[in-house]
Amino acid sequence: MKARYAVPALVAGAALTATGIAAAWSRQQATQAASATFTANTVSQLRSTTCTGSDGTYQDTNAVYSGTATSSNSQLNGALEIRAHSVVNTTEGLGWLDGTFRVRPTSGGGVNASFHAAIANGNLVGLATAGANNGGKLVASLSSAFTQSGGFASGNLGTGSATNLGVLFTQGSCTKVKQVKGTFVSKIALNPREVVPPVSGLRASANGSVTFDVTRDSSGAVTGGNVVFYVNYDFPGSVTITGLTLNQGNRGANGPKVVDAGTGTFTDSDGHGNVTKVVTGVSGTTLTSILANPHGYYVTLTTSANPDGALRDQLETPQRK
Repeated sequence: MKARYAVPALVAGAALTATGIAAAWSRQQATQAASATFTANTVSQLRSTTCTGSDGTYQDTNAVYSGTATSSNSQLNGALEIRAHSVVNTTEGLGWLDGTFRVRPTSGGGVNASFHAAIANGNLVGLATAGANNGGKLVASLSSAFTQSGGFASGNLGTGSATNLGVLFTQGSCTKVKQVKGTFVSKIALNPREVVPPVSGLRASANGSVTFDVTRDSSGAVTGGNVVFYVNYDFPGSVTITGLTLNQGNRGANGPKVVDAGTGTFTDSDGHGNVTKVVTGVSGTTLTSILANPHGYYVTLTTSANPDGALRDQLETPQRK
């Protein structure tokens, strides 16, 4: 599949001097320095696609980044929201970003600026402009550490210093990486006899499944995915469950945890119930290893009485759905 990007104007030589200008129409015209530091690393509404150009892999991302701006100027001091569209050549570490920079002070007012920036090796430099209150204008340099998935850190608006950056982006075709999804389900029947060493005297069991939702690229390689734990448990009385994990290890041997369901600790007063947990963002390397040798992995359920494992079962060969 071929894709074309809408291309911004040349992003180059962003103003780096620690300056800011705000001019306001009032009885007398005036200017004042405008500066702020900021962080925006809470990421939401992230949508990202990948394609291959003539010089490497491109990541095209739209996202909202939230955080805080700190300034002695009330209009630049408060909650911060940055909406940004960025394109980065991840092979070369170069790219560009167009976005809006909105500060919402608790006292009202604030600034809603647009900015354009160059990106190089995890750093961003650009220029922010906006209309301010009373017909004024804001023009300020902007620099920050930046990643598309993690947002902005140690940011400066109208202050600080940064190395000059310039990026020339050329319009052209970019082949999207074909993603092929697949679902594999492995049934499980956990019991205390499979624990190493076995748990004697415990009349308890659990059954369910572990589902692997994987994504592959055009070559068939697994690039990542999710793991879904579903377990119905049956204990003779009140039980405090402390964990549900997928571990690497053959039958009769213990091994390291590779995927944690994230159950936390909870108490079930009658000992009968179920757990359903979805673990997102599991690496392609981990999923590839599990699917290649499922019998080399096991699921274990731990309790406060049996922190090393109360119930366990090896994975069976997953069935594709």
